[in-house]
Amino acid sequence: MNLWNKLAAFLAAATVAFATATARAEGDGQEELDEALRVKVTAENLRDINKVIELLETAIQEGLDVENSDFAERLLSETLMERASQLAAVVQSVPLERLADPQLQRVRDLAVTDLQRVLEYDEAPVHAKVLLAQLQALPGGEKAEALKLLNEAFEAEQFQELPAKMRAEAISLRATLQEDPEKALQDFDEAIALEPEEDEHRLARADFNRQRGKLDEALQDIEELLKQDEENAGALLVKAQILREQEKLDEAIAVLDKATEIAPSAPGPYQERGEIYRIQGEAEKAIDQFNRVLQLQPGFMLTLIHRAEAYIAEEEYEEALVDIEAILKENPTLAVAHALRAQALANLDRLPEAIEAMEKLADATPEQPEFRMQLAFYYLYNKQAREAIQQYGKVLEQLEGEEGEDAERVRFQALRGRADAQLNIGEHRAAVKDFDAAMKIDDEDASVLNNFAWVLATSPDEEVRDGKRAVELATKAVELTDETQAHILSTLAAAYAETGDFEAARKWSQKSVDLNDPEHLDQLKKELASYQENKPWRERQTGEEGPEGSEQKVEPAQEAEKPADDSETKPATAEKPVSL
Repeated sequence: MNLWNKLAAFLAAATVAFATATARAEGDGQEELDEALRVKVTAENLRDINKVIELLETAIQEGLDVENSDFAERLLSETLMERASQLAAVVQSVPLERLADPQLQRVRDLAVTDLQRVLEYDEAPVHAKVLLAQLQALPGGEKAEALKLLNEAFEAEQFQELPAKMRAEAISLRATLQEDPEKALQDFDEAIALEPEEDEHRLARADFNRQRGKLDEALQDIEELLKQDEENAGALLVKAQILREQEKLDEAIAVLDKATEIAPSAPGPYQERGEIYRIQGEAEKAIDQFNRVLQLQPGFMLTLIHRAEAYIAEEEYEEALVDIEAILKENPTLAVAHALRAQALANLDRLPEAIEAMEKLADATPEQPEFRMQLAFYYLYNKQAREAIQQYGKVLEQLEGEEGEDAERVRFQALRGRADAQLNIGEHRAAVKDFDAAMKIDDEDASVLNNFAWVLATSPDEEVRDGKRAVELATKAVELTDETQAHILSTLAAAYAETGDFEAARKWSQKSVDLNDPEHLDQLKKELASYQENKPWRERQTGEEGPEGSEQKVEPAQEAEKPADDSETKPATAEKPVSL
């Protein structure tokens, strides 16, 4: 006799029992069990189901005879499963980006708890493991646990009795959780074989191959889907993503335009188009596309982030802050939003606020040294070179023992930034040491070559100067920039002047003046006048603010060239903070 037949029979017996209380023996919890059965039969909503669970738990706790206790536990398991299914349906119906909502997380957690309780009972339904795995695979869940549950479910004999659609969805989900790409592809293949008419499994396989760089294989799946239905908007969207990664941006836009014609209310094509325009540096067009996404899907976090970035690119910093504050209201710990907020504040010349924000973010995310690099840059831009040096030092300490391209890239930037900051306060020997270390990582960076050559050519410290090496470094910087940067040509001039070759110094200095760089022209003319008198150029920055009336020819760190002013050094300060 199955559970529902048992329930019907029990209800019939219960009806008689209400009339003749002596017809059966009862435990202390019998009254609650009878009430649970009544509410169960008439249940219309989740509140009724909650009441059933509460009554059954009380009945079991207060005591029942053996037969009714067994029945009550099975009924409790069934009702927990029913509640979990309804709660899971709510969670699974919302876009993934909304799952960070604390209320939705509580709903998910309750469903997870119910399913875990169901699985504690003997003969728990196998689809309880499948549903629990689906919830654990969502953001905020435990993906390793989800994979374990699915593996266990697939081994159960009951799994083959599930509908083909449920099995295919479970197998496709496991594919996305597999660490081994070959095992993942086997799962996708099996899901497609179970439901050959279902596009989602082939789309999922295409997206999986796209994310691991197998673009030809991904495109093959998409073309197969489009062969069956050329107006498959989902397939067109994935095709556009593949074309974007193949750097076929115009083709991707054309595909997205077709997708929008087919599904004008779908936000995906607008989002993808906006991201392509952002890549192309067309921030205004990107903002227009992101506006359309937010009209269709208000509050979509990824779109708000990208629109804020586009606003910053357009120098519309107040508008960017509006988006960023909206993001932080819903996701107060999101690191990328805090970084964007600091960037917008810095560009609004609200440096103290930007620095405070970046200090908190850098301390909260030590695993992301880029944030501390940005903090150091803000200090440098705010003429707080010593604080910048301290932050660059922390980055370098954190990177000790780290290997790989990413670690080397950040190490190079930190050495370069610290060297520029050291020039600001006249610590030439320390700057030379850092420039030298940076050169061992990348000796093709024109700005490092230039700044290094400048201090070797112009430092008042005799033990620092090295005219011969300065000429070598500056010559390479000039070649890398095709003689188009006035301040780099002037560095080569200063290097030749240090070696005593004033004829070459005047030649390159005149070339730098002839480029008519309006920002540095007065400074360049003063340097040329010095070489015409056969005098080498000397300078040292001795304070963070720099000598009064100093001119700045270049930028440091992320955008650095050489320090510049017209007295003792050319301080390495930036025009505007930039994003790392």
